[in-house]
Amino acid sequence: MSYSLQSTSLELDTDVTHQCYLHYTRDQHLIGVIEFSKPSYVLKWGDLEYFRRRTEEFSVMPFPDFISAIVIDLRNIEAFLDQDTLIVPWRLVDEECPIRLVVPQDRLEYYAGFFEPTWLSSDVETAISEIRTFMDMFVH
Repeated sequence: MSYSLQSTSLELDTDVTHQCYLHYTRDQHLIGVIEFSKPSYVLKWGDLEYFRRRTEEFSVMPFPDFISAIVIDLRNIEAFLDQDTLIVPWRLVDEECPIRLVVPQDRLEYYAGFFEPTWLSSDVETAISEIRTFMDMFVH
């Protein structure tokens, strides 16, 4: 007896895009920076799942080593995210790795309501500097 199979796709219906960057500290700690962009104001399930998949995937990629800190840049997201958006990789939370969410300056107070306030920044350079200072203080 043969079972019928229906073809499906793992692609997501979304207009979200991303770019990834890597930064090495002077002690060769690897900081991952992922920048998201979304031109429209309406969030769909596919958009939220895209955020989750990309940050999780980025956190476990061996670049030759796994990232030990992450900066998630949300400044180019027009819509407001909420506490139900799974954007922070579980591996980094469980391992207590440094995390920074970069949001527009005018949204800092909004995001402080449900993200850890110490994670928030409005500038990528400042976020990287804070992580470098934190990581290097354990070595020097």
